[in-house]
Amino acid sequence: MRIIHVTDTHLVAPGKLLFGIDPMQRLESVLRKIEADFGDADLCVISGDLADAGEPEAYQMLRDRLVTFPIATRLLIGNHDDRGNFRGAFPEAMTDNNGFIQGFDDLEGTRLIYLDTLDPGAIQGRLCDKRLSWLKRTLDGAVDKRVVIFTHYPFLSVGLPHCEKILLSNPMEVMPLLHAHDGVGHIFCGHVHVATAGRWEGIPFTISAGTCHHIVPDFVNDDARFVAMTPQFDVATITDEKFLIHRMEAQDPPVLAIMPGV
Repeated sequence: MRIIHVTDTHLVAPGKLLFGIDPMQRLESVLRKIEADFGDADLCVISGDLADAGEPEAYQMLRDRLVTFPIATRLLIGNHDDRGNFRGAFPEAMTDNNGFIQGFDDLEGTRLIYLDTLDPGAIQGRLCDKRLSWLKRTLDGAVDKRVVIFTHYPFLSVGLPHCEKILLSNPMEVMPLLHAHDGVGHIFCGHVHVATAGRWEGIPFTISAGTCHHIVPDFVNDDARFVAMTPQFDVATITDEKFLIHRMEAQDPPVLAIMPGV
């Protein structure tokens, strides 16, 4: 099974720029790279901050582009998104019984869970009691499956001062649910615009830097310096024997030399 993880597209209405760059142009470069090199992928997950200001026009632009995208796509929302405007453009998107933008797929013995961590008006993300109950039921229904979580907000520390105050506000309620399942194999996140990987309480996680602006990792200061690096996405290859993640860029760098195969 091959899954593409894209995040933090931060689209704006047509004709607008964000920090002097065109978010749609940058996303387009990623989608074209995926179409060219990974067109056989089973799924593409875009994990939130789809629109920078939650504008209806931005969501419509994304919908128009995905019509021709050949890979099945799941969309999550992040802190920059607007649930109502998102639903207006994507009425068919997965939602739970309480109207949150979350759901799951079962593919090749793996349950892929997509979380809605948006807490409107708050700088941190949150899973409220209703969403926690949904997560518990969804995990309980996958006792015989490996589980992979997709979320916009990282759950615990990423080791950068700028990010520590803008994570999920209630990981102490979420992590016990994951440990109780005993089969959560990985957590994919976005939000912090810095490529990061590690373990939270023994569970591996990967954060993609995203397609739009990136942030320079700073291990001392609390400021965030936005930069325009090459748009990134991740490719996960999952089998019974392996779980591999490759970080990809929208444009290949210049080739210095070619070493023949052995």
